[in-house]
Amino acid sequence: QWYQRRVRAELLDLCVKQTADVRQCIVRVSDAFTPRLKDPNSKVNLYALQCLLRMLPHLETSLDHVLTPLTEQLVPNLASQRANIVTLTSQILDGFRVHVDNPQLVCEYCRIIKSQNNPRIKPIILDKISDMIRDVHEVRPKLVEQMTVPIIVDHSECLVQTNGVNSLGSYVGRLACLLYQCMGNRLLTEINRLKPSTVGTIREYLVANT
Repeated sequence: QWYQRRVRAELLDLCVKQTADVRQCIVRVSDAFTPRLKDPNSKVNLYALQCLLRMLPHLETSLDHVLTPLTEQLVPNLASQRANIVTLTSQILDGFRVHVDNPQLVCEYCRIIKSQNNPRIKPIILDKISDMIRDVHEVRPKLVEQMTVPIIVDHSECLVQTNGVNSLGSYVGRLACLLYQCMGNRLLTEINRLKPSTVGTIREYLVANT
């Protein structure tokens, strides 16, 4: 079984030499390969992540077509007990920023936040959204606001439970501050429209941290 799973992983390794063909059948390649990205065998898992990281520059924009299945397999690795798996996964997600349409990537990461409850995963994804938010807001302001303001509202209670720089509240707060820089007081207006009871908490946080 180890051999069979590794052969699947080597499929992507081989694709480095056949990039043009892979772009044409990216969905089929993804279907065969993505399960290995969270394979229960850590050796297979690690090898698959290494292969995907190498492939990103070659696949370029064809990744847009398989972004969701890739992230669904990748993101659970962020909760791994193995530091090398967490690091490689984070590097791949950072690589998406270079090779995937960024507005699409913001939407995908926001979808993950809404469906993800793991306390080890949420801060990492929130941080990656924050890293992109100003650049993406310049080109797709309505999209960014539509996707991110509800996240701040849904996590507003974290802003009064910020215990140290690595708490979930600090990551939510960073996102709120960056969005406030983009939107100004329109952010508070939109929050009031969505959930008036959270405006006071968020305003207090912004006043203290911007």
